[in-house]
Amino acid sequence: MKKYKTYLVITPLFPTKESFVGSYVFDQVNEIRRQTDYHICIIKIVSLFSSEKDYTYGNFMVYVFKIFDIPFFILPGLFNKINNLRFRKFLKRKNIKNISVSHAHVSYPCSYLQNILSCKKIVQHHGLDVLQLLNGRINILRKIQRNFLIKNTIRILNNADLNIGVSQKVLNQLHKFNEYKPNNEIVLYNGVNTSKFYNIEKNNSTYTIGCIANFWKIKDQITLIKSVHRLINEGKNVKLRFIGSGYTLKQCKDYVFTNNLSKSVTFEKELPHNELNRFYNNLDLFVLPSYFEALGCVYLESWATNTPFIAVENQGISEIIPYNWKELILVPKSCDEVLSKKINYFMENKVLFTFDQKYDIKNTISEFLKHNIFND
Repeated sequence: MKKYKTYLVITPLFPTKESFVGSYVFDQVNEIRRQTDYHICIIKIVSLFSSEKDYTYGNFMVYVFKIFDIPFFILPGLFNKINNLRFRKFLKRKNIKNISVSHAHVSYPCSYLQNILSCKKIVQHHGLDVLQLLNGRINILRKIQRNFLIKNTIRILNNADLNIGVSQKVLNQLHKFNEYKPNNEIVLYNGVNTSKFYNIEKNNSTYTIGCIANFWKIKDQITLIKSVHRLINEGKNVKLRFIGSGYTLKQCKDYVFTNNLSKSVTFEKELPHNELNRFYNNLDLFVLPSYFEALGCVYLESWATNTPFIAVENQGISEIIPYNWKELILVPKSCDEVLSKKINYFMENKVLFTFDQKYDIKNTISEFLKHNIFND
């Protein structure tokens, strides 16, 4: 009887029935499962204080491992030896064995845990703060923590067989650290599941713009609201729909209320990932003015529905936008005047926005699996 090979995924992000955060990780491992004979095993990393327990999602068994750490991301990795010991026991207790490949998402704590394994090791970096130096709430510790993180994390990343960036911009961030000497690295753009995201004929009576993102400062939804405010003041008939939550949501709602924009700007509840296709197809234009963006799955999802999008220049998404589209699609950071002009162009001109099948997840994962790390 042939011994099965385990593909171990260690991630802090994976969806549940109640939360859709980490859907891109689910789509990735689901496609790896479809294209290989690996036994896929998911370990979700949560805080020691979390109430989460093992669960199933999309025919995956998700095992929950609780990391022991000081709260508020203070000196992460300080208890690495203890966590490693607990992790070994956890794997044994859950009967997780025959690990051929381990795939850790984000540096800490996932790559720290997989470092103890005797298998091929992959670390995938999803954000521009690749070493998580901006995390934590206590500024007085930032310098000590920065040095602590750089020393420990770079050592572990150098020990991995493969480091992945979701864009070249992400890998460029790693190369700013002279100590970073990877064994191998590649760019793996987040692909789109085109069975979830595809074009449906649009028929809006009012020109509709949409945005899906956490309400964080770097996502810069306020700039989008101000640009739409400009268009409304110019007499344009336009509607703006937001999906998301976060700490800048109140600021955005206050601006909308103060400037009597409530009939034109709406804030909606988050939707299950498999229900977002309808949202994109009900838009004439998708806009996310984020200025610290590794790639942005939402741009690709919008593109897969043939819905035009606008993004900020010099972000990860700019690497895959066709050259002849860049002037049309990309805008400067936090400039509502330029953004309003770009939106107005799309309002007045029909732009053919056909999806590039190279970024269908079937194709991105197929290329990924051709990498020599998977050769026995």
